Amino acid sequence: MKKYAGMTVPAVLTIILAGCSVVNHTGNTQSSGNAAQQATSNPAGPAAVETASPEPVAEASPTAENAEAAEVLDTGKLSGNFGFADAEGKQILITAQEEGQDKALSLLDRAIGNNGQVLTVKFVKWQSGSEDGTGREMAHNFAHLPGYLFTVEEGSAVPDATYYLTKDADFNAKFLLDVKPANEDLAHPSVVGEDVQKAITTVKKREIQSIGKIADLSPERELFVVQFVRQDKDMLFSLVLKEGDSLAFMDYPAVAQDDDYSVWRVDDGGEVIPGMFSVLFAAQKADGVLLGINWWGAEGVNTFFLDQHAATFKELDIQYGRYTSPL
Repeated sequence: MKKYAGMTVPAVLTIILAGCSVVNHTGNTQSSGNAAQQATSNPAGPAAVETASPEPVAEASPTAENAEAAEVLDTGKLSGNFGFADAEGKQILITAQEEGQDKALSLLDRAIGNNGQVLTVKFVKWQSGSEDGTGREMAHNFAHLPGYLFTVEEGSAVPDATYYLTKDADFNAKFLLDVKPANEDLAHPSVVGEDVQKAITTVKKREIQSIGKIADLSPERELFVVQFVRQDKDMLFSLVLKEGDSLAFMDYPAVAQDDDYSVWRVDDGGEVIPGMFSVLFAAQKADGVLLGINWWGAEGVNTFFLDQHAATFKELDIQYGRYTSPL
């Protein structure tokens, strides 16, 4: 993982990010070469046999595998264009790009965020910003920040929410999965079943300190955050995707130094809870799921992509950070 707003410095802690295997509840690793999960090329058909009265030969139709591959997201078309909405949800500002890219960014016509909400947007201009702001990338400081300004043409953005901006041709909304946040009903939080906890404990060979659900994803997938019991100075939490009997882990180990109050993020108290995370979107790929994740800390929010390839999660080098520290 790259720099995060509000991350601790190396003198305080060392964090190693690693993708872990998808395993079933027995702890057996699934092969990433599962032919049933990989799209295959259409084999060339036999050469036409010449006859006295040759007839036109129709082209072979696409195989079922090729048709399925065409219906999933191509991560090669992802870009690093992120922004956030103003207080009215009518505009979005891209703040992580330098001036002079008007031609390329004017082609963007979609904004995706807030659990997969899709908005139609239109490029307006480069906003120069001013020196009168607070330096915070938040809705209250929207007019004072430099960046590329877009208007929301259809729909309404969630005020102050982060969005990923793209072209409809590069990211078709049909790839998106339904996302239902688990923290919508704060009075009745989701209870994680003992069978799920036992399966996770068996796989990681480590006791769970806390576990909570972040969201439900279609079809029948669940996303959890799990913090494991500390072992001396070794600390670990994982984002866990459960699908049927399979579990996919994205591990975030840390070695605590003198300041146990800042372990993964500045002032995190050495604790990770579901309320720190939200889903930008979830999308289907040929060999797994692409997750857009927001991770909130005391000084900011970081947005990143987790790319599942059948048996592994990998954090893509496409990330965004907003400085939101309270004044």
